[in-house]
Amino acid sequence: MSTYLITGIGLTLVFNAFLVLLFQWLAVVKMPEARIRPPKKNKITLKEKIINVTGNSILAIAVLFAVLYFGGDFLTHEDKNLSFVTLFGEVIVALLIYDFMYYWVHRWMHIPKFMKAVHGKHHYIRHPTAFESVYVHPIEGLAGMGLMLLAVVMIGGVSEQAMVAIFFIYSVANILVHGNVRLEGRAFKLVNYWAVRHDIHHGVSLNKNYASIFPFYDQFFDTNELPKDPAS
Repeated sequence: MSTYLITGIGLTLVFNAFLVLLFQWLAVVKMPEARIRPPKKNKITLKEKIINVTGNSILAIAVLFAVLYFGGDFLTHEDKNLSFVTLFGEVIVALLIYDFMYYWVHRWMHIPKFMKAVHGKHHYIRHPTAFESVYVHPIEGLAGMGLMLLAVVMIGGVSEQAMVAIFFIYSVANILVHGNVRLEGRAFKLVNYWAVRHDIHHGVSLNKNYASIFPFYDQFFDTNELPKDPAS
């Protein structure tokens, strides 16, 4: 595993921590009125949340670096003459494959047996914030990471630059969809769209909006839902 890859993944993790703290602060302290939906009390204690989130984060990071260290040849390659077109193509194709697989795994997790055993852990929190984006059963956490890495393997590996970009988008999107705040300004249109779609999945229609990044799969398989009132 190259220094570039270690540095890129490491900086992404630092940015993720900052993003979680920022959106948690916005939702709970600075702008609680911007919450998409008023929070409801959960039976889960703060201590339990911290233990789960910390444990899942450590597990995911350890697995990621282990896979990159021992299986890096299947995932990445050095490309000093990488063009923007190639980089963009690798990132988009990998994320499209990942989100397609995630859509179906997520949808299957809503089968009552799987919901009770695994995915229900995440849905204990009806309207999660950024900090609770990784409040999941460890199996689900590893599955998400595994699908992202599998998508890279399925296209024959990618450049190190693309690997960093893929991980960055994959992890940042997961935080933002759980941000649960609506920010003012056109610059936040995508962030708000992600957050509103996922809030519907958590608090309104459990059988809608399964995809994580792209809306295409929900649209194609008729599981897409958005609020009728754009301001709601």
